[in-house]
Formats: sequence, structure tokens, C-alpha cells
Amino acid sequence: MTSTTARALPGFLSAEVATDPDAFYRRLRAEDPVHWDDGYQGYLISKHADVGFAYRNPLFSTQNYEVSLQPVFGRSMLQMDGAEHSRKKALVTPYFRGKGLEKWAPVIARNVATILDRSVTSASEHIVRGFRPGDTVDLLADFGYYLPVYVITDMLGLPHSDYDRFFDWYSRHVAFLGNLARDPEIDERGRRATKELWEYLAPVVEDRRSHLGEDLISGLITAEIDGERLDDLEILTHVTQLLNAGSETTGKALASMFAYLLRERELFEEVREDRAQVVPAISETLRISPPSQMNGRKTTQDVDLRGTHLPAGTLVMLLMASANRDEDRFHDPDTFDFHRPDLDHTKTFSAAGDTFAFGSGRHFCLGAMLAKSELEMAANVLLDRFPDMRLADGFTPRWAGLKMRSVDRLTVTL
Repeated sequence: MTSTTARALPGFLSAEVATDPDAFYRRLRAEDPVHWDDGYQGYLISKHADVGFAYRNPLFSTQNYEVSLQPVFGRSMLQMDGAEHSRKKALVTPYFRGKGLEKWAPVIARNVATILDRSVTSASEHIVRGFRPGDTVDLLADFGYYLPVYVITDMLGLPHSDYDRFFDWYSRHVAFLGNLARDPEIDERGRRATKELWEYLAPVVEDRRSHLGEDLISGLITAEIDGERLDDLEILTHVTQLLNAGSETTGKALASMFAYLLRERELFEEVREDRAQVVPAISETLRISPPSQMNGRKTTQDVDLRGTHLPAGTLVMLLMASANRDEDRFHDPDTFDFHRPDLDHTKTFSAAGDTFAFGSGRHFCLGAMLAKSELEMAANVLLDRFPDMRLADGFTPRWAGLKMRSVDRLTVTL
């Protein structure tokens, strides 16, 4: 299955690739864009056109999630196809689109203010800090991780006081999802997190059935299409997916954006002075450094791609991060440039987008517009409150991770 050229490439799960995946992706695109990897036991698809083709083609299914996702999420919408997927998605879509989404704008604004106005124990330095001009904080750990968790827990009607538990659960879930080498200890910790989370949620769901409110759990309980409603297990699965989907990714996208802006001071100042550039800066961040870097698929029938035959049942990894830096699609793709003419920022948060930060096709991320609202509002408030923000003295941003990748921290002086 491997060519002479392909054998010279490092293993996908090697330390070399984890250290600099973008260099590996450049080689894949140039030398072997449909590349068999022995460690992964599947094909790596790296070109923009091919990733888009696979996302849109139902022969590339999410059946792989039975192993890589279902053990910690339950059987979620992400692995459903056809009419079943359409029905289940229709039950929750109204809460993330149009007027349903507008309802959450005040929730986002309130939580941005709540986090910035409180004193916190810094996750990076373990000391009490406020968010005041002149203070030094880790913008990722002390703000970025909190915001999406606070927002989704408010949407679900769950208390902020349990943040540490939510953070622990989704951290173990994220580790499970990124466990491409199937380390049994990471696997077990992820499964145990689900058990703990569901034990926490089960009495909440039971209580909401008797005491419905305006929260999203109550909405999931009452949602109905053609007489069909969600049972308790499906509600637990949906809530688990919601707690995970936006938490890690939104915080990391926000931190990566400010890292890019603050590395080149004139970019930060441009966005600060012209807020019309906030969304383009977010969009370009999601292109050049999407927090979720790849999605797996499994072929349901034989498929030929770039002269390579993929038998039915073949695992493939769609390398979104590679596709987003494809030289055949984007000019100077390794440069952060929110003025680039080859990226339509108005489409980034829709299934018609030019990049794959939120996936594409029928499984395009349901929470993309919620993420946009959180990122846009948070960025504007931070720019308003801390117009002189800069990287802390001696600090240089460093990107880390493979499945999930972003700056590992962002130490700034406000």
C-alpha cells in the first residue's frame, strides 16, 4: 500500500509529526496526498479538494465514530446518516439558528462580564488575579476555557460552580478523542468521565421532566417532530456532545487569534481600531490554525481517489488543518492574513465555507454560529477593556497538539 516516497515520510502518530504537523502536511500534499499510514491503519487525505469531496460524499461515513466517539458520547447525531440524522438534527437546530440563537446573545454578554469582573485563581500560576489593566494572565486558561463552559452550562441550566467538574470531564473526553494510538489508560479515563457525567446529569434530566424551564435540557425533553421525542439516553448523549463541542475549540480559537494579532503589533492595533476586522481575524485564525485539526471517516463502498483504491470499510483521516493550508487553494497559506482575497469570511460559519474548521457537508458543526457569537463578543470586549494588551515580557506563543491544536497558553499583560 505504500510507495517508496511514502515510506520516507514519518509516521502520523510519531513525536516528529506532533512537534510540527504543518511540515508533515506540506510533504503529504506534495508527495502522497492519499497516504496510507501503518500506525493509524488508514489513509491520510491532505488536499483541500479531496477533503471537500470526502465531506460531501456519503460513501465517506461517520461509522468510524462507533469506536472513536460512541464509547464516551453515546450514539450521537455525529454518527447518524440519512433520514435518521435529519430527524435528530431537526430537534435541536432551532436552538442554534435564527431567533433561537438570538436568545443566547445576552447569556454570552453576561458571562463575558462575569469572568472579567471576578477574581480568579490562575490555572497557570495558582495565585489570585483579577482582570485589570496591567495584570498578567493566561488568556487561554483564565478566560478562554471558562467562557464557552459558562455559556453552555447557562444554556443547559447547570451551575457555574461545577466548572471544575465539567472541565475535568471534557478534558478526559478530548484526550479520548485524540487518542489515535488507542492508549488503554486514556481510553479508560474517558469512559469513566462519561460514567461520572451521566450519573451527574441523570437526576437533573429526571427533575426537568417535572419542572420544565427555559433551558436547553427542558427544550430537548419537549422537542418533537412527527410525534418523535428524545429518550433519556438520547438527551444524555446530546448534552455530553454539547458540553464538549464548543468548550475546548472556542477557547483555543480565541487564544490563537490573539496570539497571531499580538505577535505582530500592527495587526492587533488594526483590529482594535477597525472592529469590522474582528470577524475576518477570527475567520483567518480558523483557517490557519483550526483548534480541531482532523476528522475520521470510514468508506461504505469501494472508492477511488487520486488513483488510489480505497476498499469498503477503509479508515480515512480528513486532515482539515492541511486542507486549510493547501497551496493549490490559498495563496501564501502559512501566513496569517485576514485581508486575503481567497477566503470569503462571510461564509466561514456556514457549510458553504472555504475552510473546514467546522467540518463540511451534512455533519457541519451545529454550533458554528454560537461559536461565532462567543468569539466575536469576547474579542470586542477584550479589545474595549484592554486596548494596550501585549504579550507578557519574555513570553513567546507555542502551538501544541495533533488532533486538537492551539497555543498551549497565552500569557499577556492586559
